[in-house]
Amino acid sequence: MLIEQAHVFRGVSKETMAKISAHAVEESHPQGSYLFRRGDPALHFYVLQEGRIRLSVGSTGLMAHIYTEPGEAFGLSSMAEHETYVATAECVVPVKVIKIENSRLIQALEQDPISGMQFFRRLASLIGNRLANCYEAALSLQGNRDMRSYG
Repeated sequence: MLIEQAHVFRGVSKETMAKISAHAVEESHPQGSYLFRRGDPALHFYVLQEGRIRLSVGSTGLMAHIYTEPGEAFGLSSMAEHETYVATAECVVPVKVIKIENSRLIQALEQDPISGMQFFRRLASLIGNRLANCYEAALSLQGNRDMRSYG
């Protein structure tokens, strides 16, 4: 899978994608390894090529999300001005990922504001979808009780 095919990069110009790709590194990781843990410095953005990643939060490792589709992006904390990752990414099976240093990615996107806007719109959509999933999970834990949201 080419990085250009990842949903989050759709709409990014060819020139900017060339700059981003120049700094992208393909990595393979064995089952049971961790790409990052909650609290680690958030320095890289990832795109899944193959395999399965479990993203979990909390000290008990509550599952937050499973990534299985090539092109899915994770390590979003690195692009949202978080100093550390807010979750842990574990390889459920052997995986291949594309890893991009967040400072290089931001630099390339700042040099092309239109592409930067496309990227961050898609990133916001990903974060919004995950937030909606969290709301649904919270509602399912509450049963049928009315749970008000003020945001």
